[in-house]
Amino acid sequence: MTAGQTGRPTADLPRRRRRSSTALLLLLAAGISATVLVALVTPDVMSWARCSAHPVVVHVAVSGEIEPAIQRLGRFFNSEHRLVSGRCAQVTVRGASPAEVTAALARGRGSGIGAWIPDSTLWPDIAGSSPAAARLIRPSGVIAARSPLVIAMSRPVAAGVPAFGTSISWKFLLPQTLGGPSDALRLQVQLPDPTQSAAGLATLIHFQRSFGNGGRQARAELARFILSVRVVPPAARGVPAPSLAALARSASPGVGPGNRVTVTSEQSVVMFDRSHPGEPLAVRYPAEGTYQLTYPYVLTTADRLTQAAAQAFGTVLRSPYGTAYMRYEGFRTATGEAAAWPASYGLAGSMPHLLPPPGPAQAGQALRAWRRVNLGTRVLALNDVSSVMATPIGPGGPTMEQVLSRTAVRSLARFPANTQIGVWAFASHLHGSLPYKQIMPVGPIQSPFGLVTRRMQIQRFAAAGTTVPTGAALYGTILAAYKTLAASYQPGYANAVIVLTAGVENAPGDISGARLVHELSRLYDRRQRIQIIVIMLGRAGNFPVLQQVAAATGGKAYQVTEPRQVGSIFYHAFGRRICAPNCPSGTPQPSASP
Repeated sequence: MTAGQTGRPTADLPRRRRRSSTALLLLLAAGISATVLVALVTPDVMSWARCSAHPVVVHVAVSGEIEPAIQRLGRFFNSEHRLVSGRCAQVTVRGASPAEVTAALARGRGSGIGAWIPDSTLWPDIAGSSPAAARLIRPSGVIAARSPLVIAMSRPVAAGVPAFGTSISWKFLLPQTLGGPSDALRLQVQLPDPTQSAAGLATLIHFQRSFGNGGRQARAELARFILSVRVVPPAARGVPAPSLAALARSASPGVGPGNRVTVTSEQSVVMFDRSHPGEPLAVRYPAEGTYQLTYPYVLTTADRLTQAAAQAFGTVLRSPYGTAYMRYEGFRTATGEAAAWPASYGLAGSMPHLLPPPGPAQAGQALRAWRRVNLGTRVLALNDVSSVMATPIGPGGPTMEQVLSRTAVRSLARFPANTQIGVWAFASHLHGSLPYKQIMPVGPIQSPFGLVTRRMQIQRFAAAGTTVPTGAALYGTILAAYKTLAASYQPGYANAVIVLTAGVENAPGDISGARLVHELSRLYDRRQRIQIIVIMLGRAGNFPVLQQVAAATGGKAYQVTEPRQVGSIFYHAFGRRICAPNCPSGTPQPSASP
């Protein structure tokens, strides 16, 4: 029995050893698996921990139309949990105008912006004129997208405008007097604000180039273009540009306010047509060639860690995924590659012919001209109603009063909406002992005056213009008007007294021309500039004296001997703002353009 008892455990030993070995192997495999699993999971856990604890956040400011695409790429980048110097890199994206970013960068380190994607390489160059901004701006070499410009109309409206044709010039955006289409088409140009949109800025630069540089006539033509367009803000948060939204609301063909046309980008056309499938746009690439929006990725921080995170995001912008998504959103890639546009979009698959891109110096000049011409105007207009105004301006022609009412006063009524205007009529003892009578005090041209607006009241005054059988106290009225405008001077406006007159001074007891020049020279304040602009009708007046009167305030006197000259004078006056106060003297009188 003993032997039998001892032999049984001996027989079971291999089986027990096999069981022990298997258990050890299972434990060893579990340990190896756990080790590998920990090794695989640890980077993600560490990455998540770093992202939630101390991420490096890059605030990216972008143009409104590209914001949705960059938002999408930003979310993709954040999901990758990329590390820079052991910390997670993240981006936040928001829309911002060039002016907003430039102002922020000018504040230096307090800007809070780590990267910038404007709609043109011009904006970083312009912003770099600020020393503080120049220290922060660093080109990355990455172009996020491109989008050439087109001229667009509502398709139903374009069908009723033969001039839109199959090929059009940039001149399609100009008034008829500058070589544009007939005024009978009653086109309304919707121009994206050049101070906020590279599409508007490129258009402005193009016409500044085509009109010529620096000359008096070129300034007048540029002013005429600027004053002829309706300015609209740029697109925001990926919605259709306001100029395109206006096209969607266009009236039937041939109805004046409905004949709207604008400059926009290919990408805006794509997004508009997608959101308005029943209202596709008619688009044309300008025959001379076009410009393109270029979206550079610019680093705008001095912090090295933020720079590193921003550079990491730049790799996503130029990645295959990033460029493919840009094409989907209607943009071209940095190399000009487009998506497969539907034929209904009317866009070219290959890159259209591009004109030489403007430089920052041209952009700066164009923006200065734009701001000066569009500076709010504060005007006191003096209208001569003395007996001499009943004299024909030329043999067999209309009287000076008729010319004044038909053209000059109506031109005042067409001043921009940011104008403040007042009107006096003057002769001799027109209002008791005063040689002038206030028709309306200075106020916003769009504001109510009685039952109508000031603008409409001026037009009524022009239609009802009559003369009185007395002489004119011209010089005394000019001095009184100058003092009145000076007493209510408002900064931020171009303040001016506009004198519409036959130029004859024949009121007994009035001051002399020499006395007026002396008084104006004494009163003139360079810190509060008030110009006198004189438009003298006919040849009866003393034009040399009126030239001295205007020059005493940095203004200008014009002599009109043909009715057609009157309309162009106002554009020459606006054009003078571009070079004021250093405009060359001795320039010729305006041509007799309509």
